Amino acid sequence: MMAMENFRFLQGLDKDIQHTLLRQLRDLWTHTSTAIEGNALSLGDTKFILDEGLTVSGKPIKDHQEVIGHAKAIELIYSLIGREIVPGDFFDLHKAIQTEIATDIYKPYGSWKLEPNGTYALDDAGKQVYIE
Repeated sequence: MMAMENFRFLQGLDKDIQHTLLRQLRDLWTHTSTAIEGNALSLGDTKFILDEGLTVSGKPIKDHQEVIGHAKAIELIYSLIGREIVPGDFFDLHKAIQTEIATDIYKPYGSWKLEPNGTYALDDAGKQVYIE
């Protein structure tokens, strides 16, 4: 899985306890992060999906995909601890959390985005303006 010596807070604990704690951290981190974004799965649902690889009846497939992608990203973060981060690592993280099957040039993964980001706002005169 990962080099446990990079997790100093786990040192001195049995290996099975170390792995259990990291899984619990992954599950809680995944649940709270996806819940903030509107995911309807409970912490118990999240743990079930990640442990069993099954879906929860009546819950959106999008929510399942978000949980699985987020957990994959956390596992990747665990593996990056203690080593140099390279640009490809950011692409791998981005790929891990992608839940959409269809991609296009405006939502790339595996390379840097080329289009500028922006939003619309109202200026002091009430006129809509684009802010890059």
